[in-house]
Parts: sequence; C-alpha cells; structure tokens
Amino acid sequence: MTTSLFAMLLAASMQQGPDSVLAYAKRALEPFGDSAALHKAGYFAIGFGGAEKDLSPFQGQHWLAVKAFLKNEPVALEKPWFLMYLPVRDSLMPIGVAYTQRVEANSASPTEIGGIPADWHVHIICRGIPGEGQVLADGVQDCLARGGDPGPKQITMVHAWVVPNPDGPYAHDNPALPFIATGLRPPAHFTSDDRLFAIALGQSYGARLITAAYIERHAAAANRATKIDSLRATMRGLVDDLRAAERAGDTTRYAAARRKVMTTWSGFVDEYRAISPTPQLRAEFDKELESMLMAMHHHGGDHAGT
Repeated sequence: MTTSLFAMLLAASMQQGPDSVLAYAKRALEPFGDSAALHKAGYFAIGFGGAEKDLSPFQGQHWLAVKAFLKNEPVALEKPWFLMYLPVRDSLMPIGVAYTQRVEANSASPTEIGGIPADWHVHIICRGIPGEGQVLADGVQDCLARGGDPGPKQITMVHAWVVPNPDGPYAHDNPALPFIATGLRPPAHFTSDDRLFAIALGQSYGARLITAAYIERHAAAANRATKIDSLRATMRGLVDDLRAAERAGDTTRYAAARRKVMTTWSGFVDEYRAISPTPQLRAEFDKELESMLMAMHHHGGDHAGT
C-alpha cells in the first residue's frame, strides 16, 4: 500500500475527530484484561529473544497481533495491531494502542490523526551495524548513519494513549508511566529532571532503555557478573520510601528519597557503560537516554538481534 493511499484511508476512517480515535482505542483494549485473553486473540508480547519481554519506561509493553502484522492488513481503528500494557504487580494495565502499517522505505509518514497533529514515527530493520548487529532503527537515515544496511520496508506508527500523558494523547512517549506503575503521583508538567527521575523509577520494576536491555542480554549470555540486580533492589526500596513520604505529605523526606534515586540511577548508568560489549552500544545507550529527556522527541533503538 502506498503512503498516500494509506493516509487517505486513515483520514477517511477518522471523520469523527480525535476523541473518537481514543474511544476506538479504549474499546479495542476492553476484551483483553490478561495474557490468556491476549494469546487467545492472537496477540503476543514482543521481546528481546527467549522469554524476555519488552518493557520500556515510557512505553510499557507492546503486544502484537502477529497474523495481521504479517498480512499487512489496512489500518482499522477498531483492531489495532499493537495493544500496549503496563505490568503492575501480577496484572496488565491497559495504557494504549499503536496504529501502524508497513510501507516502502523512505516513504513519508502521516503527520496527523483524527485531524490533529500527531507524533508518527518509523522503524526499519537495519542489518550489519558495526558493534550492534541487526536492530530496528529509526528509519533509513538512522540506519545509514549507524553504518547499517536498511531493509526495503519500514513501519510507520502512532500511539494512542488511554491513560493520562503529559506529552499528549498521541505522543511517542508517556513519561507518566513509571509513576503510575509505582503508585506515585506524577507532576502535572514534566521537566527534563522529571523525565530522568521517571526513567530511574522504571528500573524498580524492570523497565529500562531498549539499549540497556540489549546490554544486559549480552552480559547474561557471556555469564558476566553485574551490579544491575543489586541496584534494582536498592531502587525498589527507595520507591517504598517515596510512597510512604508521599502518603504522609512529607516533602522533605520525599526530596531526600528522590536524591537517593538519582544517585542510584547514576550507578545504573555507570554500570551499563562499563558492561557494554562494544563502544557502539555504549554510544547508542547515551544517545537513547539523551533523546528520552526531550518531550515529543522519538528515538527507538529496539534491537532485534545480532
């Protein structure tokens, strides 16, 4: 399907306006409250290989309708290819959906949904990147800049969030997710420091940058001892302190716990850089972290394998 035809079909299906798009997203999520229902309907959590599922701080977990994706069926608001969840304790909290289509490489993405501007983004299979292997890059130019060979097709995608998002209902990222997952109150407006704090909170429940997950996978495959598990345990304890301080209305205690969270996060950063198997992955980790601190700015870096 050409990009122009895709955009025309999408626009025609959205005559009702932006509120109706979110209504479709909410209805699409309603039947699927657990992994059993998702599997029965043909949705499966994407992952990094083996049993390790994707879980990023600002996007949660993506579940893909595999058969629809492989068929490259036209966009249908009532049946998104991706459903998005936030693992909270032993349950899956629905947080949004992703509408997507596979199109030719270098095709222009739509710039709106339901008649309003939206943060569409692209992914492309990128092979043979020195020091990285095969990854899902952020389009042709990102692939080429990293020294890779882009595939002939790319995926154009937009998220529709059914939980509050300070970046907007169709933004690529949602920095409020780590607050929701940990039971903390998110700020009304996020600064770069708040976004960094949110990324740090994600480590308490295993949400990490995509490149960080890839680095951890390499370390595990090499049987390399790391400090990650110990740092994650420390972060969980600090989140308990934050919740207690917030419940008590103790701003001084909350501020002290937040400072300790950021100190612990610095330990994570140092460890990821230290255990990166290649300089290229270390640089990609830094690049991904920097991009996540900027609202409405996309950087994926999803690694599909080596």
